[in-house]
Amino acid sequence: MKKMKVSLITLLIFCTAGILSAQEYKITTQNNKDGRLILKDFSDVLPIEGYNGTDIIITSTSEDLTPPAKAKGLKPVFPAGTDNTGIGLDVQKIDNLITITCLLPFTRGGEYKIKVPENLSVEITSGCERNNDISIKNMKNEIDIKSCHNIDLKEVTGPLVLSTISGDINITYSSINSSKSSSVNSISGEIDITLPVKTATDLELRTVSGAIYSDFDFSESQKNLKKIGGNEMNYSLNGGGFKLNIGTVSGTIYLRKGI
Repeated sequence: MKKMKVSLITLLIFCTAGILSAQEYKITTQNNKDGRLILKDFSDVLPIEGYNGTDIIITSTSEDLTPPAKAKGLKPVFPAGTDNTGIGLDVQKIDNLITITCLLPFTRGGEYKIKVPENLSVEITSGCERNNDISIKNMKNEIDIKSCHNIDLKEVTGPLVLSTISGDINITYSSINSSKSSSVNSISGEIDITLPVKTATDLELRTVSGAIYSDFDFSESQKNLKKIGGNEMNYSLNGGGFKLNIGTVSGTIYLRKGI
């Protein structure tokens, strides 16, 4: 019993320390479709959530960035910018464009969570040296991601421009913004997309060494089906509409019916 109490106390101390080490940084903006958020060079898992608010809220549980005592009177120097947040980020805001660059080298952990006004468009880029798995949910505007790792999108509308090298891509649409074409591409990962069942779209599907699976009924679109070569085909769903290009080299494509 005594050992159990000690273990519980130890666990509580660790949990409390984790809560106390979290830091928050806010950027005020407007929650409209003219706003654009660019995120650069983040490492580790990066969860992003849209909400009905006007602040970009960044929560950091990264390692302590306080300079050592020997650096008193000096400022940290980073090659990609200046830490103007206190949590290892450089934030630049010009009108409706906000650019946030993670300054930490890829050898150091950078644990961040970001809440974003749901109507902003989001652009994310990260190099292959950064183990940057990206997850986004509840966004109602364009999302543009260039990564080398996994991309997971839930309850989004698009338009989407996604590319990754060695990661899987999973997408669940809440509805479709058909104002622009969308493109989803992975080199060595699987692509799993859930579309609203009544989506009107012209699909371009291609995979070199994988397969294509779907529970959509393409029987009414057979006259519009064009086999281009290998596992590369064009379909029109529900009479056709905006263009959705889905491609992977060595992965499989799953196209599912949503609500």
